[in-house]
Amino acid sequence: MIKAIFIVVMINFVAACGNGESGEPSVKVFKSRGSIQCEGGGTAPDVMQNELTSVGITVLSFSCGSDGLGHAAVCGGSDDRINIFEIPQSKATQAQSLGFSSLSSLPSAHE
Repeated sequence: MIKAIFIVVMINFVAACGNGESGEPSVKVFKSRGSIQCEGGGTAPDVMQNELTSVGITVLSFSCGSDGLGHAAVCGGSDDRINIFEIPQSKATQAQSLGFSSLSSLPSAHE
C-alpha cells in the first residue's frame, strides 16, 4: 500500500515539475538597443519586452548581447548592443513586423 501511494505521489510530482514549456519550438529574435558610443542610452530590455507582450507575444527569456559586427570607434556612432528575446516560433513573423529580426541572421552575435 505504501509503495502504491509513493508511486502516485511521484507521478504527480514529476507532472507538476515540468519545465513550463508548451512543447512549441522557440526562436530567438533581437533588436538594436539604439545606444550611442560615448553616450550610452538606448532602449532597456524590459521596454522592448513590453512591445512584444503588448501584442500577445510571450517572452520565454531575454538577455543582452552584442551584434558581433564591426563598428567604427567614434563618439556619437552606433554601438553593438542588442536585446535578445526567446519567443514561440509561431510568433516570429509578428515580432518581425515590430522591427525585431531573427538572431540567426547575425551569425557572429553573442549573448
